[in-house]
Amino acid sequence: MVGMVIKREDFGDKLISDYLEVFDKYSFKNRFYGTFALHTILGQALKNVYYKIGRRKIDIRIHFLLIKPQGTGKGAGFGFCKKLAEWCGLEFCVLTESTDGGLAGSKKYDPVQKKDIVVPGVLTHADIVAMEEASVLIDLSNEFSKKNMTYFQITMNPLEDESCFINRVLVGVDVSFKPHSSFLLMSYPPDKLGEKITKTGFIDRMVADFEDVTLVDRLEVLRKFIENSNLDEKEWLNKEIYVKKRLQYIVKKFEKGNICINIDEKVDQAILQCIDEMATMILDAAPKAREKLEHFITRLYEILVKLSIHHALLSNRTDLRISDVLYARMTYLPVWKNLIISIESLLIISPQERFRKHSIKSQAIKEYKRLLKEGVFIKKNIWVRRLTMVQNLQPKWDNCSMETADNNLSKLEILPKETYGKFLKVSQHEKEKIFKRRYFGETAYVKMI
Repeated sequence: MVGMVIKREDFGDKLISDYLEVFDKYSFKNRFYGTFALHTILGQALKNVYYKIGRRKIDIRIHFLLIKPQGTGKGAGFGFCKKLAEWCGLEFCVLTESTDGGLAGSKKYDPVQKKDIVVPGVLTHADIVAMEEASVLIDLSNEFSKKNMTYFQITMNPLEDESCFINRVLVGVDVSFKPHSSFLLMSYPPDKLGEKITKTGFIDRMVADFEDVTLVDRLEVLRKFIENSNLDEKEWLNKEIYVKKRLQYIVKKFEKGNICINIDEKVDQAILQCIDEMATMILDAAPKAREKLEHFITRLYEILVKLSIHHALLSNRTDLRISDVLYARMTYLPVWKNLIISIESLLIISPQERFRKHSIKSQAIKEYKRLLKEGVFIKKNIWVRRLTMVQNLQPKWDNCSMETADNNLSKLEILPKETYGKFLKVSQHEKEKIFKRRYFGETAYVKMI
């Protein structure tokens, strides 16, 4: 099959489907792992492709973090990821653990030149930085881990941004460079994952796939082991070669020059509808989890746009279509659902925090009813002046500042529909709200729902 002809109809969904079939022969029941490994490597190979937000150019790199229990095929797929990167002409660098100097560069004395010289770190040259066990990074066990995390986050900034630049000042030598790597990280659920989610923006910047595994899943993998023990090697080798040839064709076609992908209004509206749908899903989450999930919402547009562009490129074109957005939605939605479940499980609210939230809510209700009964600062018998509510609640809320009292009350209020703009689903499903705000002239009033 050396002289195989590449058919036009074998790109797009057909190419992705064939690729996943091949990946499945290396790592069983790891479809999301296989899918986002492809997108990580494609995004790096075609990092010259970008889209614009205002005047900013955003490259199409994607970074992937898979968190899954041990013995679930993460390592089995790792070798194929390396092979996939090499098909696309990329340098695949595997890390187990690294110092900050190993990542960003260090210095050593050169006896020939009789001076300190720079020793380049991994991030100066690696295209794909991969870790089969990234728990050492996530657990922040030492100062090296914390510095490494900073370098990773800098590298994940858009390539055209000034913030995507590392400058390491050493005694007598400066290490300065613009990193370009993409990250492919795997880990079993680490001890300090909850802390990492709440205290850093590291996981927010990645496509983070949290997957649990049941006994039935493990038995299914064993069944597939047995079924695949007698594969027709020639047939699968040919399929693998054909996937390789098509991917190389795509990379070769689009890798040269700067390619700007235009996002027209129809496509933009479709992406916003997807975000509206996904944002609605977090409304049922526990308050503490929802607060953190709202941070991930800001990255949704970026992820969906990049996946849409990737699908268009894999379909051998640069014009974005609704079908590309549908692919992005279908691909990311299961990962988004897993993220909600995992964060809610990790950030279980403490009894003290639950009591505090209940106390804030009940005191606000009592104050509203008291003012209503007094009939002072009231409009139309049901609207209470908001500023009076805030001032009276300050001493009841631990003598907090006016700003904190205002913020506490705002979290209990439904915002006007126009505040949500095009995200109507979110406005219709808001929960945990007990007041509605309205303006009489320039003065804000609230009423109980």
